[in-house]
Amino acid sequence: MKLAELQVLHLDGADFQLTAAEQGAAAGHGQAWVIATCQRTVVVAAGREARAALTERLPDAARAQGYTGAEAYAFLLRFACGLESRLVGETEIFGQIKESWRQFSARPGLLSRQLDSWVQLLFQDTKEVRAHQLSGLGSASYGSQVRRLLGTASAGPTLLVGAGQLAQAVAPWIQAGELLLWNRTRDKALELERLVVERNPQRACRVLEASAGAELEAWSTAGDIVLCVPADPVRDAVRIAAWNARAEHSGRIVHLGLGESGDASWARVSGLTSLTALFDMLKAQSELRSVHVGRARRACAEKAVLRSLGPSATQAHGWEDLAAFATISP
Repeated sequence: MKLAELQVLHLDGADFQLTAAEQGAAAGHGQAWVIATCQRTVVVAAGREARAALTERLPDAARAQGYTGAEAYAFLLRFACGLESRLVGETEIFGQIKESWRQFSARPGLLSRQLDSWVQLLFQDTKEVRAHQLSGLGSASYGSQVRRLLGTASAGPTLLVGAGQLAQAVAPWIQAGELLLWNRTRDKALELERLVVERNPQRACRVLEASAGAELEAWSTAGDIVLCVPADPVRDAVRIAAWNARAEHSGRIVHLGLGESGDASWARVSGLTSLTALFDMLKAQSELRSVHVGRARRACAEKAVLRSLGPSATQAHGWEDLAAFATISP
């Protein structure tokens, strides 16, 4: 497959998520590679006809931004490098993309064969851009930010609510005391426990029963609490009541499901840091970080142009090739 045939649809926004059925419809029996994260859905296909068919199958398709050829590759490279994330330069997204590709390519089909060489180049270029342009940024991940917020001192165990992608990214970074895991599906919490212990065998980790009562009891005794679930007015009201009823009013809550719209019920909760507040703190980036990010974006654009000259291209071949660099913006 030529790079010119690469098609990408980008559905941006944490509030816009495809259901499992919609993802299946978009994938169309292997006709599209669907990458779903907590912030966006990216659909990858080959050829304009496939893209047109996808657009018809996707709900609210007018909100999808489309890319073709080198621009599609440049977007995927920025996406894999964490440059499209709200936490610019975050590292978890690359692992999510690799896992998504592993699952997609495990079901052999025409598209997986067409994309394979380009995906391998994408992974190679991602590692190179991160190593050369983003290595000086320091740790950029949701887990590292939560660790900075919580520190190491805690009056009791830390309760982590949720077991999805975000919880998997955060859990291994939590350091203080015992880690309590609660999820409404206990099997997922057990899988998260396995992941945490696999990375740190010495980590004290315990999975709670999946009942609402078990979670609320932990709210009463935990030193700090991290929520990796969407805001839920009904359940949150009970959680806030349990937090406010504690005899000891120290401790912190990091609510990563509380986005820009917020929730008035959380407004007066002591010790709260929301996802929006975390992003606000990160807006105060140093000039050096901005320079690194700018260079990384430019590197993604340049690599996409080079790939359009041929899969093995690593540098411009001659003066006539240099004009290609003016055709794509980072």
